[in-house]
Amino acid sequence: MLMQVMSEPRLQKARGRVRIGFDVRHGRTRLADLYMDGSAKALLPRAHGTEPQAVIINTAGGLTGGDAFEYAVDLGPGARATVATQTAERAYRAASGAARIKTRLQLAPGACLHWLPQETILFEGSALARQVDVDVAPGASLLMVEPLVLGRAAMGETLDQISFSDHWCVRQSGALVHAEAARMEAPIRDLRTPAALGSARALATVLYVAPDAEDQLAAVRAFPGFEGVRHAASAWGGRLVIRYLADAAQPLRVALIDHLTRMRGAPMPRVWTM
Repeated sequence: MLMQVMSEPRLQKARGRVRIGFDVRHGRTRLADLYMDGSAKALLPRAHGTEPQAVIINTAGGLTGGDAFEYAVDLGPGARATVATQTAERAYRAASGAARIKTRLQLAPGACLHWLPQETILFEGSALARQVDVDVAPGASLLMVEPLVLGRAAMGETLDQISFSDHWCVRQSGALVHAEAARMEAPIRDLRTPAALGSARALATVLYVAPDAEDQLAAVRAFPGFEGVRHAASAWGGRLVIRYLADAAQPLRVALIDHLTRMRGAPMPRVWTM
């Protein structure tokens, strides 16, 4: 008698790495290093002005359990650049394990980086772990944002069974100057309290680390408000933090575009408004 043993098929996992480096040559910021591997790609669109832009793309079309992506941006002394993502990242239902994204940003003295990824959208059943490690040299400045959307309101989706963690670690000259960690585990309905998420379906954090960060607090607090969006800002120890909670993704996006444009003194990357 012939017996055939059937094993469960191994699900294909997406992997990707992008490394981008900029330095200054003849008074202008130029591309110094570009490495791409797997499902992660980077484009350098032609942009007006002297500061280059890079756009990161996940060609796998989203994230699910077991996927792993790594992004690294390295700015040399005096270099200035903006890095964004082509579109919102989507974390889909995970059959097993969590998707992982690791980001490393390194800024030399006098460098200026605007790290501006678009929203990450969590789907019901998704599992995602993110980690951001930053090294900012004295005299450098970093403006970064991480928007998060909890489900697809247009599809009537209400998140409950998800796993999400987010860890940020910012160092200056090797010393830890900013750290934060967020974690959401099922059932998410337990977080639907006035002291936690409440009715919010979207949230974001903006972090500005720079010599003039504390001087910008009054101006940031005077930014216009938007219906359906709550935001508050604080500044201390050479950094400024803005927190956002919104009833839906679109009002949050409108608020972020307005506020970040004011902070940058320049329009947002075109991918944010396409």
